[in-house]
Amino acid sequence: MTFAIRKNLVTYLAAALSVVAFGLGCWALVLRERLDSAEAKIDGFEDAARIRRQSDQEQARLREEAAQLDDYLDAKEGGDAPLSDYLSDAAGRLWP
Repeated sequence: MTFAIRKNLVTYLAAALSVVAFGLGCWALVLRERLDSAEAKIDGFEDAARIRRQSDQEQARLREEAAQLDDYLDAKEGGDAPLSDYLSDAAGRLWP
């Protein structure tokens, strides 16, 4: 009689351990997928930051070049003379 009870208890314990192991395995898979998704988002954010940094550097370079050109044209003789309508319109389009 004791042997039969032990056999049933061992069977129940083995079944319970199997269910727990299966549950832990499924949980690990879900966590792995969430980790992969988070890593992909981080990679995307890093790419966006790199692209933004390059764009900011390019914009700063262009602003510096424009400021140098403005300074050059202001310092040139006759830089304060009025422009013709044609040149004034063109300058207005280049330097709004």
